[in-house]
Amino acid sequence: MSTRFRRRACAVALPAIPLALLVGTLISPTDSTNNAPQLRAAATHGARWDIAAFLELLAAALFPLAAGGVASLVRQRGARLATTGAALAGLGSIGLAAIGLRHLFIYGLATAPQATALHVLDRVDHAAGAVILPCMFAGPIALIVLVSAAVRAGYVPRWTIAGAVLFFISDSLPIPAAEEIQGLIGIATFTTVALRALRHDTAARHAAPEPSGSLATAL
Repeated sequence: MSTRFRRRACAVALPAIPLALLVGTLISPTDSTNNAPQLRAAATHGARWDIAAFLELLAAALFPLAAGGVASLVRQRGARLATTGAALAGLGSIGLAAIGLRHLFIYGLATAPQATALHVLDRVDHAAGAVILPCMFAGPIALIVLVSAAVRAGYVPRWTIAGAVLFFISDSLPIPAAEEIQGLIGIATFTTVALRALRHDTAARHAAPEPSGSLATAL
């Protein structure tokens, strides 16, 4: 039972990542990436700002589960891709957690004098940006690699690779509600991957031969 629960939890974690990010986007009081509007939003709508930040931390915590689920499923064809994706997912988890913690930090600075708060944020961004930025990109790239591994192993349809790529690039497109569209694409794509993975895992367990003879009796 514990093994089955662990496999299901890992599968559910994959679509839960874009779901958590989508809900956070809908709750967040601003979609601006500039420090000044973010400080004003955190000061005016502190509860919504905090919830959105905690949802980003939740998504960061789900990355290792999702990567572990795909890596444990892909054992032969696509195994190297799955291992690479799992390593990238670790970096992506760091990047997404840094975003969430930064937003909590902004909440703490929201009541400070604006000039001081902006100076502190600019200093933090300048010091940590060169390290955190690659980790931020590693997350969606990890999802592309993990989905590609599942496709190579024959578990999911090829279109899911295109879905993972669209999830990566859609929030940067100059279109209305880009982040919301990104979330919906991610949910549709990664739910398909999760369901196919669960279906294959169930079929593999049912197809496994039962122990026979005295060994079965002993067990």
